[in-house]
Amino acid sequence: MRKLFFLAAMALSTSAALAQCNELFISEYIEGWSNNKAIEIYNPTGAAIDLSDYRLERYSNGATSAQDNQKVDLSGTIEPGDVVVCVLDKQDPDGVDFEAPVWDELAAAADLWLCPVYDENNAMYFNGNDAMVLRKISTNSAIDIFGVIGEDPGSAGWDEITQNHTLVRRPEVTGGDMAATDAFDVLAVWDSLEVNTFDQLGFHVCDCVTNVEERNTASLQSFPNPFNDQLELVTGQPMETVVIRDLSGAEVRRIQAGGVLRLRMDLGDLPGGAYLIEARMVDGALARRQTVKN
Repeated sequence: MRKLFFLAAMALSTSAALAQCNELFISEYIEGWSNNKAIEIYNPTGAAIDLSDYRLERYSNGATSAQDNQKVDLSGTIEPGDVVVCVLDKQDPDGVDFEAPVWDELAAAADLWLCPVYDENNAMYFNGNDAMVLRKISTNSAIDIFGVIGEDPGSAGWDEITQNHTLVRRPEVTGGDMAATDAFDVLAVWDSLEVNTFDQLGFHVCDCVTNVEERNTASLQSFPNPFNDQLELVTGQPMETVVIRDLSGAEVRRIQAGGVLRLRMDLGDLPGGAYLIEARMVDGALARRQTVKN
């Protein structure tokens, strides 16, 4: 569980943003090679949440229900604005075949190790063709659904995106998908990254308003995301300065924007990875957005 960079709400009033940021949701989905599988859960609220009231469930290959050994209870506490990273429990470095260990980069990000033995519990053994549900136990309610319960993803065409990919929930998503049978438009709310991308784990950028200071910040959009060499920023207020930081918080680039509403930056010399963009407006307001360079 790690600290996140906060991002102000965009295109939402403060009251609307607060109203939607009231429950845990899945912020990242990793379906990598072999046993590299993880689910990151984000707390957008202003209070710590006891994870013992939540569980993950796997609905396999279009199943309409999850078996008992496809449900795994969570544990621990998730702080406000923080995440917990749930990883398939394959840690034995001498593992072979289906017991191959997760990669070191994924292991380093793990907060909860789940489901070490398939026959006992296989909730974390998803492979791109299963719906995953985050359920609140006390209310027996599905508070976030990845995929469509009862739908074979092969027939719907979204398995090509959910297999062998890392998917990160976009910042404008402020709550889970609770509709079990709605169409699963993956790219509408998820950023798709290359297989075995793990450097987005341990934090999440979200438009949820989490404290008073952030409520007066400005809006900011970035295109494309992920980007290759050029990144364009668009905002509704004149920008004065743009600062680019790596995930340690270190400043890697500072640009004087000169009061423009749209700024195109050539960032081809930056290493691939995740960055935080901070745009200071002429009137002093601050906007932040996460982006990824391929």
